[in-house]
Amino acid sequence: VPALPGGISRIASGMGAMSQSQYLFVVILDSQTVSDSLINKFDLQTVYDKEYRFLARKELSNHTWIDFPPEGQVVITVEAKEDPQLAQEMALEYYIQLNNILTDRMINTASTKRKFLAERISETKNRLTFVEDSLANFQQERNLVVPADEPGGVGELLTLPVKGNLEMLALIEAEREAKSIELRVKQSFYRANHPDVTMLKKQIRELDRTISKIETPMPQISLDFARIYRSLKVQEELLLLLTAQYEEARINEADNTPSAVLLDTPSLPEYKYRPKRALNSLIAALGALLLVCVVIVLTERYREQNRMS
Repeated sequence: VPALPGGISRIASGMGAMSQSQYLFVVILDSQTVSDSLINKFDLQTVYDKEYRFLARKELSNHTWIDFPPEGQVVITVEAKEDPQLAQEMALEYYIQLNNILTDRMINTASTKRKFLAERISETKNRLTFVEDSLANFQQERNLVVPADEPGGVGELLTLPVKGNLEMLALIEAEREAKSIELRVKQSFYRANHPDVTMLKKQIRELDRTISKIETPMPQISLDFARIYRSLKVQEELLLLLTAQYEEARINEADNTPSAVLLDTPSLPEYKYRPKRALNSLIAALGALLLVCVVIVLTERYREQNRMS
């Protein structure tokens, strides 16, 4: 993943198998916002004995491991010197901050989408009223009003040859308009090359091609009536689609279910992971022995050179 932060790439494994949700979780956990939250809550500048905050962030990154196994979880491991309780509380705080950011992001996204859809619904209702008035005026001006007791009439004769195409076009154009609205919403949150944005653009192009194929030449009066009739059907279908999306956005905005679920509470460390004092002592002893040997060899060579001279 090219955009993976450097701090995470150092500690994460299996990058190729990481899912999109795991990637999002890891990026949030490695963010400066989460780091500063932990530094403030646990006074890590004092714990790490660092004068500057950026050094405390670096030290926190060096004592935190984040892994993402293929099962889909995100595993957080925190190390705290001589304080197992602090390590446990810091691991839990990582989860709390992750969930808070995800929840805020979801609520803000749903709220923005709901407001946008509410404006579109209001616009669609106004257009629907305008088109209904236009259709009524068109029928009255051309004497196309069909009495209730007559099943047929001039208006029906005008639209009958193209009625099936008109209804199909209305449905397709309503779907296209709904896709366009969804595209504008997602473009406000995602990059231009995001898979969802690319897919919506492709679907809109396919709908445009379908509309072009269905449209056929018609007499002028039929064409005028068809345009108004089709606009009416488009606005009716669009209002239904927008209303359904609006209700879904309202539900998402009101939903306070945690975005990240805590499967296992952080456990209290039972043994010291590092420093490994026995290993360090052995390495120090071997290093001292090697240094003594080097000093002895150099001393003997120096004495031998002095005797020869």
